[in-house]
Amino acid sequence: MPGPDESGKSVEETKEEKFLTAEYQALISLDAARNQKLDGFLTLYMTLAAAPWALYALTFKDHGVPTISTIPSLVALAFVLTGILGALVAMMYIQVWFNIVLYMRSVNAIRGYFLEAGTRLTFHLPIKSSVPPYYAKGSYIQFAVNGMALVNSGYIVLGVFSLIQGIGSPAWRDLGVLLLFLLCLIAHRLYYRSQANARDSRSSGPHLRWQK
Repeated sequence: MPGPDESGKSVEETKEEKFLTAEYQALISLDAARNQKLDGFLTLYMTLAAAPWALYALTFKDHGVPTISTIPSLVALAFVLTGILGALVAMMYIQVWFNIVLYMRSVNAIRGYFLEAGTRLTFHLPIKSSVPPYYAKGSYIQFAVNGMALVNSGYIVLGVFSLIQGIGSPAWRDLGVLLLFLLCLIAHRLYYRSQANARDSRSSGPHLRWQK
């Protein structure tokens, strides 16, 4: 009479558990690598944000105290391009964060597979694949994205404002750059929110299910 490990069902379950254990370890390693990449993007962004100011200081080092109205067109263009590039870096930053959330959700799902219903733990770990959320109010990633949005929008508006000096009436010009600033801010937030909702929609569709 075959033992428990000799039946076809038991062998198949053992293979599944070995597979999920290997996936668990791989996901943890990938999560650590993605966190390092997230920090790298933040460092890249800070370096990029400092570039136009370095050019600004270099341009005016022998010309006294600079003002916004005396910014050369080249420096103004550098601010605009930096703001646009910063927006692209912010988009990549958000996508890397989404990948981290995806890995964390997968780890939680595997943990929930192995955890028995009545197990008592001295600390609490999530076991649902819907945790953590892609979009969380008041989270670190939201503050980081808002900070990037503020800097990017400010750079774009500063550059555009300098480039359009003398065009139209001051009131309409000020109103236009203010609206541009608000639109840039809203675009960053909408991108983050819409991409998070799209990820949640895809994760609620057909996917791999594990059943004991």
